[in-house]
Amino acid sequence: MLRQAIAAFCIIDDALKAMGHRDDPQAKVPTSAILTLAILAALELGGKHNKALALAKELHLFSYVPSPSRFNRRLRRAKPYLLPLLHLLSQVWKKLHTAQSYALDTFPIPVCENIRAPRSRLAPAKVYRGYIPSKRTFFHGYKLHLLVDDGRFICEVNLTPGSFHDLTSLLLLPLEMDEGKELYMDRGYESYLYEDLLKEAQGLVPMPIRKVRSRRYVPHMQYLAILGRRVVETVGSMLHHLFPRRIHAVTAEGFVLKVLTFVLAHNIRLIADKIA
Repeated sequence: MLRQAIAAFCIIDDALKAMGHRDDPQAKVPTSAILTLAILAALELGGKHNKALALAKELHLFSYVPSPSRFNRRLRRAKPYLLPLLHLLSQVWKKLHTAQSYALDTFPIPVCENIRAPRSRLAPAKVYRGYIPSKRTFFHGYKLHLLVDDGRFICEVNLTPGSFHDLTSLLLLPLEMDEGKELYMDRGYESYLYEDLLKEAQGLVPMPIRKVRSRRYVPHMQYLAILGRRVVETVGSMLHHLFPRRIHAVTAEGFVLKVLTFVLAHNIRLIADKIA
């Protein structure tokens, strides 16, 4: 745990400096330390920030550990750096690992039980009501869209309300991949129009799992698509292993922030293991 915390602080501190971030001279703790504590909470403590602060005080990780209220304010101020930090880490990962293929998938993240959906404060609208076809059940919350390479690194991420279709990730994610790379997807992403656009505009090779009645159904290609898509299912299981039973948050902004810290924690752990 100490090794991961030190590696996370070094990676985040160098990344913030590369982005040109400068802390206020009066700040007692740098932004890199705030993000490191959030990453530590996501890796080891199920995203519980209070426990991460208490652990940091006990282990003397930093010379000054802020109070929970000040930590939350500083973490909210650092939220605009999370997605640029993810993009910068993906550029670092490309130098460590040459990806041959990518996989795209969507995972439901409920904010509460279905019976409590009408009085939910984090997701009060009906647009957050989604459906999981594999489980044949409804959920109330968000959808996490992930673009993963064959090294299990999360290259791109996005959050949408639960009722949004999976195909929205093809429109919301930039899909910054090298030309000629294969993109594995499940049946929810099957669209001849989008597939042709990906081929012509970005030079990608879409590999969706198709229905048997599809005009583009090829048996041996379906076998390859099923094998290639397993990596994103593995990443989803790794993230759910980090998630607590319910992600505790008071506001929707705090919920999204915690989900992004879990994604960053997964990527930072991969980079730390690769460097080591």
